[in-house]
Amino acid sequence: MAAYPAAYGLVSPAFAPPGPLLAPPPPPQQQHAEGPEGCIIFIYHLPQEFADTEILQMFLPFGNVISAKVFVDRATNQSKCFGFVSFDNPASAQAAIQAMNGFQIGMKRLKVQLKRPKDANRPY
Repeated sequence: MAAYPAAYGLVSPAFAPPGPLLAPPPPPQQQHAEGPEGCIIFIYHLPQEFADTEILQMFLPFGNVISAKVFVDRATNQSKCFGFVSFDNPASAQAAIQAMNGFQIGMKRLKVQLKRPKDANRPY
């Protein structure tokens, strides 16, 4: 019986998953924090030249912004003219929607609304 723990000790490390390789950090484009439900707004009709910093600056006056992201076409590296802003509370999100929905930038009027849950369009 004394040999069993020694033999087990030799086998065990071979099957133990290595620590750092278990959870590699996500790629930079996926490090997008989201606020709680009811705190994330969807903005479209953004100007082509707008990037993350521009929508961040535009929505900062309404509250504490957790993240601001303009979506970009990977093939062309051009803006898709929509994005999301996450606040830390629903009141800030509602204030931003009230103030910015219909706001005109150049020839476009922004459309700003709460982000819908992913399964909202699926009845079953």
